[in-house]
Amino acid sequence: MEKLAVEHVVLDGLKRYIEDVIEYSDTIADIHNDIYDNQQKTEDNHRYAMDHIQDEYVRLSDNFQNEIDSLQDEIDELKQIIEDLQK
Repeated sequence: MEKLAVEHVVLDGLKRYIEDVIEYSDTIADIHNDIYDNQQKTEDNHRYAMDHIQDEYVRLSDNFQNEIDSLQDEIDELKQIIEDLQK
């Protein structure tokens, strides 16, 4: 008789657990979807940031190279002027 009472308590507890899971399944699914959406947004934001950093790096690198080339041209011109003056 005691075994039946324990089984009844266990089954009743499982029944309430299943009812709770069913009752909250939409909420759980919403939370799961929110987590997925947040992960996607985080990945998208990271990818955007990395692309932006790469674009800025290329832009700055090009600007620096242009400045270096310009300075080298000026140096070459000054060298030529000095050579011409030494003749």
